[in-house]
Amino acid sequence: MAFARPHLDENARERAAAPGKGAQAPAPAQRKALGDIGNLVGPFNTRCNVGKENAKKAANVKSDAVQAANHAGPLTRRAAAAQGLTIDGNGGWGNTKVRSVVPRGKDAETTSAAPEPAAAKASSKIPTGRSMSALLQSRSEAAAAAAEIKPQPQSPMPDIDSEDKGNELAASEYVADIFSYYKRVEPQYRVSPTYMSRQTDINDNMRAILIDWLVEVHYKFRLMPETLFLTTNIIDRFLECKRVSRRNLQLVGVTAMLIASKYEEIWAPEVKDFVYISDEAYNREQILNMEKCMLNTLSFNLTVPTPFNFLSRFLKAAGAAKDTLVVAYATYLVELAMLDYAMLKYSYSMLAAAAVFTANKALSRSPHLPHSLKRHAGFTEDGLLPCAVALADLHRSAPAASLRTVYKKYSHTQYGRVSIMQDTPAF
Repeated sequence: MAFARPHLDENARERAAAPGKGAQAPAPAQRKALGDIGNLVGPFNTRCNVGKENAKKAANVKSDAVQAANHAGPLTRRAAAAQGLTIDGNGGWGNTKVRSVVPRGKDAETTSAAPEPAAAKASSKIPTGRSMSALLQSRSEAAAAAAEIKPQPQSPMPDIDSEDKGNELAASEYVADIFSYYKRVEPQYRVSPTYMSRQTDINDNMRAILIDWLVEVHYKFRLMPETLFLTTNIIDRFLECKRVSRRNLQLVGVTAMLIASKYEEIWAPEVKDFVYISDEAYNREQILNMEKCMLNTLSFNLTVPTPFNFLSRFLKAAGAAKDTLVVAYATYLVELAMLDYAMLKYSYSMLAAAAVFTANKALSRSPHLPHSLKRHAGFTEDGLLPCAVALADLHRSAPAASLRTVYKKYSHTQYGRVSIMQDTPAF
């Protein structure tokens, strides 16, 4: 037998619960809502929302919480929908994320936005983010403006090679690059001013005696000035690397001059000439063996800056390249410094610049360091002053020194007799 299912009115329960309509039947007891399944709307477990849109949502949640506080008993989602409350924001643990109801695209332009509360407007005024590069640039500009930094325009490098444009031997197109290279590699080939402390059988006085004798040999062979300065450079670089006995020190000297002569001279002296000049203290085989040893020790690096390279350039920068007296005086000071081991603490470029500065001042050519020399040498007058004072002291003590070869050499007329001049500059 089939029984017909009685017709049930699905709204009967709500009409019975509504006040003022017919008989008042007692409403069935509602089940207490659970707080951990997300079916309550209220201010509990409210998360912090940051941003303009989330600030608006937080304000709506706050207004909903006020209405929910006036409602007696727990407020379910159905009851909240009946009262027109907004269910938004993030609930407690276990709730799903509520989809955003903010219109996008063209719908956002036609939808009228609800007025925001004052608190939401205040919280929405959050400065937009800035990139790190823009932030650093603004800070640097502010610091520069505060310190009033105004870069000074540097004057152009004086052109000292314009007169040699038609002289192929002057290499005016490359000379600036050549001396730029010399300045760059100068520290690489500079010897330590304390290398003699590692020698056990020789000292700085023996070095001075050797170089003084080589100046005389150089003068008798009528060699170029570049050969003498390269000879001294080879000796110092070799003694810095190898320990040499007192017996072989002169052998190192004559071999260094042989190597420098082959490099600089058109007609270099032969090995037999150095055997003769050393009074046959060493034979041909010994000189050739020492030549191999020295070249291997120096890795065949012979294209190195010397004081004479810088001296010729700085004389030209000072406008004194054609002043024979200034040239002789400056060269005399550099050769005096070549014998003094203590002068190794100054670089070759500083030594040459200080010699030109001292010669100009001693001969009353210029009391101050010329601007062109300052730019090309890269030194200031105050920076050259200690070296210039040391050179002036060497000039004053040269007549009474025990090693007088350089002094006698520059007392000849062909050098302007600059060594016997008594007028030394006072710094």
